[in-house]
This record gives sequence, C-alpha cells and structure tokens, in this order.
Amino acid sequence: MKIIELFLVFLQVGAVSFGGGYSILKTIMHYIVDTKNWLTPEEFAEIVAISQSTPGPIGINAATFVGYKVAGVLGSVIATLSSILVPVVLSLLMFLVLKRYAKSKVFNKMLNSAKPVVMALIFSAAFSFIKVSSQSIITILLSIFAFLIFFIVCCILSPFSSHSYKIFNAKNFFIITLIRNFHNYY
Repeated sequence: MKIIELFLVFLQVGAVSFGGGYSILKTIMHYIVDTKNWLTPEEFAEIVAISQSTPGPIGINAATFVGYKVAGVLGSVIATLSSILVPVVLSLLMFLVLKRYAKSKVFNKMLNSAKPVVMALIFSAAFSFIKVSSQSIITILLSIFAFLIFFIVCCILSPFSSHSYKIFNAKNFFIITLIRNFHNYY
C-alpha cells in the first residue's frame, strides 16, 4: 500500500513543482513530513544533506532517498520515476509549444511571471530548514546573509529584466513568501 501512496505523492510533487530541485524540497517536505508523517523534520534535513552531496539533481535524489527510507529499493525506484513522470511529459509538450510560440511576447511574459513564485518557493524551503537547524546566532546570521545575496541577485541585479519588472518581481516575491510561510505556520 505504501508503494501506491509513494507513487501518488511523488506524482503530485512532480506535478506541482516548478523551478528546479531546491523549490521541490518544500513540496516534498510538506507531503512526507507534514502530511504523511513518514519522516521527522530532522530525518528529512539529513536526507537533504545527503542529496546535496550526491551527484544529480537534488529533488530527484531526495525522492530516491525518501522512497528508500519509506519502502526500500522498490520505494526508491517508484518515488524517483513518479517524481519525474509529469515533468518529462510536460517538458515534451513544452518543447512543442516553444517551437511554435518562441517569438510571442505574451508567451515570454507568461514565463517571466513565474520567476517570483519560484524564488518564493526556494526561500520558503530555506526558511523551513532554518527553523529545524538553527541552533546558534551564527547560523541564523549566515542564513539571513545568504537570503539577502539570493534576493539581490535574483530580484535586483537580474540582467534579463527591466527596472519596473524587477520591482514587480521583488514585490511579488515577498507577498508569495509571506502568504506561504504564514499559511504553513499559523
């Protein structure tokens, strides 16, 4: 039964995650730690640390390790394959759409609109790990410094955006992050 649950959970993770490995971690944590209670936050933090040190995308590595922890070798195979199933299908469909609409300004604006959401998901995942791992003021200060660097590079110094779009990204980044964090913790 856990194999079917693993398949469905990681199929959902793959379907709702957008923006790469680090943004997927918050979603995996939500399902595995908060919803299913298969792992504790500390165990999940250990899996993330292992996933970062092994070759390959962190989100897929995390799915593999979580699957193994929950249901052994078969669980790791199921979690890995189901986490990439939706993105692979969507990537193939997106290739066909991009091929057709690559020059469209509306299409390019739609893609750029997703940037603040992705940044907010990454920050939200980092915020969750700070709560679990922050045991000293140095860790907290380093985390704040890393966030500021991340924000400056992504929202302010981005060479691909106009000034007004950078302000729009920054505003949306903070709104999405606040909503996501308040929703999860209050």
